[in-house]
Amino acid sequence: GDCGRGQLMNEVRQYFYRSMNDSDHTYAIYSRLSRRPQGSDAGLLCHRIEQGYRAGPLELSHEVVLRTSTSLDTGLALCSDNNGYQMQRRTHRHSGNNSTALNYYPMAQSAFIQDRKSRLVLLSEQAHGVSSQGNGQVEVMLHRWVWNKLEWTRQYNLTDEDVSVVRPVLWLLLGPQTLTAGLRPRSGLELQHRPAVLIRELGGTAQNGPGPGKQEPVTLPPSLHLQILSIPGWKYSSNHTVHMKTLQKGEPGVQADFRQVLLRLHHLSEVEEHPGLSQPVTVNLQSVLRGLGSVVAVEERLLTGTWDVSSLRRWRWRTEAGTHGRGSWLRTPSPPRGDPTVTIHPKEIRTFFIHFQEP
Repeated sequence: GDCGRGQLMNEVRQYFYRSMNDSDHTYAIYSRLSRRPQGSDAGLLCHRIEQGYRAGPLELSHEVVLRTSTSLDTGLALCSDNNGYQMQRRTHRHSGNNSTALNYYPMAQSAFIQDRKSRLVLLSEQAHGVSSQGNGQVEVMLHRWVWNKLEWTRQYNLTDEDVSVVRPVLWLLLGPQTLTAGLRPRSGLELQHRPAVLIRELGGTAQNGPGPGKQEPVTLPPSLHLQILSIPGWKYSSNHTVHMKTLQKGEPGVQADFRQVLLRLHHLSEVEEHPGLSQPVTVNLQSVLRGLGSVVAVEERLLTGTWDVSSLRRWRWRTEAGTHGRGSWLRTPSPPRGDPTVTIHPKEIRTFFIHFQEP
């Protein structure tokens, strides 16, 4: 292996060979640690180690697992997200000779191990299997090629004829629970939506800050994520039934309504995950979107945007300690129509139609 040191990043490159006589490596690990430029805000950049991997092509019936060992007293427990939305605690289960496979869980985007003081967080840009086979350990399955032609499956060839090379990327965060709890959801978003860097020749002098004809950016509190801010693409009636009849008629000349914008907000933190970021957030959409125009009405929709939220029949459960029940169908009370002030609770996703004043 070798290493490189620069003004903005340090990189360590490690290569692993299947045998001493191989000329090409089968596995590689690229570890990168970013450095903050002088006079700039580090943001999320300097709170992680980025590791890129190269694995393959594999021999048949082989799996590639990356195991990270720490001094954390975890008791073989870990937490992972099985849907990319909420974290779930995974306790170790013992089952004779099948304990290894039994304790592998899906990791859609993130996983972590922790003790009373510290937490190690793993973030991924793609789904993996994750497990904790020892105290203070966490391992991620990066690649596999297994033989699966059993007696009862002879009529189905279940062996994956895959000799590919994979190049996954993981971000590692280590620190106190409060710090990593605040960094995990925002760092996960940054990994999933990394900016595209374009190099071009600049014409004229670049402007810093708002100038003539330059729109103000849409800014939100750190615990909120702007999932969608777009024009629906057609003149959408607030009544879904009326809208469907209009589409079925095929009336010509239906144009996009540029005064109507579809907005979806997502609260990133879970309940009691962080002392500050897990609190409900109240925002005034009129103030947040003032750079796009003058907001005249706010209309809340269901998650897909097709129905008015007042038509929702939500299943509600009794969540008080020691109570059980099947719940009951309740109609969600309709919020005040046009009120630009909304409150987003932890892990809540809300969708709106924003109507702007005609210029």
